[in-house]
Amino acid sequence: MVRKFEFDWVVVRVDFARRIVAIGLVALIAVGLLFLGHRLLNQPPRVVARKAIERAEQVRERCRNEAVPAAWKNELVQADAQLKEAREAYVAEQWEAARKEADLARQRYELLLGEGDRTLAGVGQIVSLEGDVAVQRAGRSEWQPAHERQPLFNGDFVRTGNNGLAEILFSNGTLYRLDPNSLLEVSRPHRTASSASVSMVVGEIDVSTADQPAHVSTEAARAVIGRESRVRVGVRADDKTAVIAAFEGGARVRSASGPGVHLGPREVVEASPGQGLSGKQRIPDPPVLLEPPVNAAFELGKDRVITLRWRLPEGAVASHLQVSRSRLFLPSTLDVDSQGRKKSSARLRPMHRGIYFWRVAAVNREGMESEWSEPWRFRVVGASTPAGLMDVVPPKLELKPLQQLGHLFIIEGTTEPGAEVEVNGEMLDVEGDGHFRKTIEVIEPGWNTLVIVARDPAGNETTRQERVFVEVY
Repeated sequence: MVRKFEFDWVVVRVDFARRIVAIGLVALIAVGLLFLGHRLLNQPPRVVARKAIERAEQVRERCRNEAVPAAWKNELVQADAQLKEAREAYVAEQWEAARKEADLARQRYELLLGEGDRTLAGVGQIVSLEGDVAVQRAGRSEWQPAHERQPLFNGDFVRTGNNGLAEILFSNGTLYRLDPNSLLEVSRPHRTASSASVSMVVGEIDVSTADQPAHVSTEAARAVIGRESRVRVGVRADDKTAVIAAFEGGARVRSASGPGVHLGPREVVEASPGQGLSGKQRIPDPPVLLEPPVNAAFELGKDRVITLRWRLPEGAVASHLQVSRSRLFLPSTLDVDSQGRKKSSARLRPMHRGIYFWRVAAVNREGMESEWSEPWRFRVVGASTPAGLMDVVPPKLELKPLQQLGHLFIIEGTTEPGAEVEVNGEMLDVEGDGHFRKTIEVIEPGWNTLVIVARDPAGNETTRQERVFVEVY
């Protein structure tokens, strides 16, 4: 009896111990899972960035193995550029920037595979900017400074300040040039994912299309801009009246009420919120610049007066003249901004060395102003050197690292004021302080050589060569 009692006691203690062990194992497993989940959800930024890049690379390989429609080639180039930026940010230990760029690239690749959300698809990027330009991402309230090659997505806003200027290139080749004091929203693509579409809130924008139409909507009207067209859309800040002017090609304009109209070359129409469209009006032709000839040189101190002359088109009664040491003619860079001039000439007294740009618009009897003439430029060089001395020093030529956007390469750098710069024989616009920037298209696949030459007024030259590679898809 005693032995049996002890045996039963031993059995009871073993069962109890097993329960304790089982509970402990369950607790350990739970703690392990919690620890693992915590580690997965709170990974170091470096690990998060690396995995984001790896995911983007995996989707990229799948995308490369499938045929991509021609309309999406530019989108693929932009995705590759974003993935490259992610890798560069990772090397620079900028973990958060690397993760964001990698995620954006992955979204584009998934879109090309038909797996992404088209409402989140990137439709363009900022290819050029000057001054105060900011971007507000869709669904966010904060504004961040914009930067070149920054991708834009549906629902993003772009804003320019008083001296801000931005150029936005869409994947279908449409280029939007946003003027100072403007605000636009990138809209959902219309019908096809490769369409370019924006909503103008206020300000002015120039639209240049390639082989596909583009769409610009305002509170008062919507414009469908035809292929190979150049159209300007403005929205007044006070009453939101939209002004749509076609310079080349054409556009179909509709308001919220009433029938639409078709604009041909050099036609303009207005639309106010809650009202129909005004009647079409004819835009004056731009003036023809006459003198001084392009790249004419004047000597500071010797040529005390420079005379500008132009010819107005028939029906024009006044001129609007601007002179600037910047080819962008930003408000802060204007040396002359003369409106309502009755004469077709102007006399200037140069005060500083450098390159000056000038342009003229015509104004008709109704007060309608034409587009600007093509800007011309002239140079103001230093005073003559003493007899017997010659300038034999080549101008400086400093280049920034080239930026590639598929077949496009951005050439940017500085030279001495008064010098001219050319790339493969094509002249560049040089600012008054010697800064220059130009987008060059290289069509030939494979390796190409870009020859950049800076030439001062004395004929001295400095040459740089850059090898670039154009990938074939």
